Amino acid sequence: MSRSFVPVPICCIVLGSLGCAQTRAAAPRIPPSLLTVTIDSVSARLFALNASPGVGIVVVRDTQVVYAKGFGYADVEARRPFTSETEFYIASTTKSFTGLAVAMLDLQGVMKLDEPISRYLPAVKLRSPLNADSITVRSLLTHTHGIGGGPVAIRLAYTGEYEGDAELTRLLAEHSPNPSGRAYSYTNLGYNIVGLAMDDVNHESWKETLRRLLFTPLGMTHTSAYVSGRSQDRLAMPYLTTPEGFARTRYGKTDANMQSAGGLITTPSDMGRWLEAQINDGRLDGKQVLPATAVAETHKILVPVTGGARGLHSLGYGLGWQISLLGDDTLVHHGGGFAGFATHMSFMPKHRVGVAVMANNSELGAPLAELMATAIYDVVRGRPAITADSVAAIGRQLVRMRGQLAASIAQRAKRPQDLPFPLDAYTGRFYNPVLGHLELRVVNGKLEARMGAAWSAIEVYDNTKNQLRVELFGSGEVITVDVKDGRADSVLFEGLTFSRVP
Repeated sequence: MSRSFVPVPICCIVLGSLGCAQTRAAAPRIPPSLLTVTIDSVSARLFALNASPGVGIVVVRDTQVVYAKGFGYADVEARRPFTSETEFYIASTTKSFTGLAVAMLDLQGVMKLDEPISRYLPAVKLRSPLNADSITVRSLLTHTHGIGGGPVAIRLAYTGEYEGDAELTRLLAEHSPNPSGRAYSYTNLGYNIVGLAMDDVNHESWKETLRRLLFTPLGMTHTSAYVSGRSQDRLAMPYLTTPEGFARTRYGKTDANMQSAGGLITTPSDMGRWLEAQINDGRLDGKQVLPATAVAETHKILVPVTGGARGLHSLGYGLGWQISLLGDDTLVHHGGGFAGFATHMSFMPKHRVGVAVMANNSELGAPLAELMATAIYDVVRGRPAITADSVAAIGRQLVRMRGQLAASIAQRAKRPQDLPFPLDAYTGRFYNPVLGHLELRVVNGKLEARMGAAWSAIEVYDNTKNQLRVELFGSGEVITVDVKDGRADSVLFEGLTFSRVP
């Protein structure tokens, strides 16, 4: 299941204004001191558009970090600034780490990319015509496995409710075949399944495998797949866009829903080490830290992907990396988004430059991160810096987007919010064997919903049908409550019936 927090229009409109699609002759390399000053100026101008409470940026060229800085706040309420050492949840950018770990396991003969998943998860059962004997590890990592939506991706990315790998493996039988067959179809699920296989073959959590194979050798001391143990005064807090500004939202991640498709916390400084290793074929600080052949394998186009968005022309997908053209230059990149978080991570092999941008807002922060990265690549390649007219145009688009958001909220507010029964009649704990537990309760006079680690405020969607609107999985969903004898008896959600339990 793929759910997005990234609004597309601003990216499509403004990236063209940066001139990224134009082909120009190569320019002389900018001296480091001038490069730093120019990147800082461009980044400051874009951050001033107020598209995110805070932003962290790192830029690597060759074998050194040439820029690492934060803007704004990691925690607005505490007035804690965003710095290069702020710890940030990077969501789907995690896929590049999982992909490299598996490529290394392939070299070691521990887990082969072209072996079927049935070899590593012999208990897995899939719906016909899907067959675990014909789905390879490589196809899982390149989103060509053909398995469609279902509970495993939801439980791992959102609710965190499951009793170990065995239950998740069993629940794979609830996933329907993908309507597009084995064509490329980006979701979290393939990486989730590979994570289960990694647990089995390594006799340790995939979290520990990444620490052992990647974080420790690279000296990424503030990178982890665990939320527990992280100091609250180092974490970036998540914020959602409102018509007036930004509002703090709940930190939606626990150890249980940190998953192999989107489950890492890192810092801009640590990301700089990751990008340096990518640019230099696994070399870092003058040493061969990671096997060059494994690093190279992750950057190959393994599945062609056509089309493009946000100023990019897509070429294909590797192992946790998208490969595209930005103008006439190859860009190896991946993004990540979750409620209150957006990350852009990329590098240009030709120019030996890598950029990562992290914004603690998911709606406007996502395009901001990509805009900043594109503007920085223009600076590094000696192209004209973003103009005042372009910045002004972006600002006007942001104002329009806030206006659209305000209009959407106002339209929803027109729905009658009174219900035919008292609020307490809608409360209770409900269970479905596929998706788990759903709890509706009244807190401070308002209804709210919980599914494990997932939480949502509740609006009334249609009071004549006892329908409630929630945002448990990143977008608006409708819950229909069946009230009998003055209390909720069952709930219909995601096409499934949840029965009341004690």
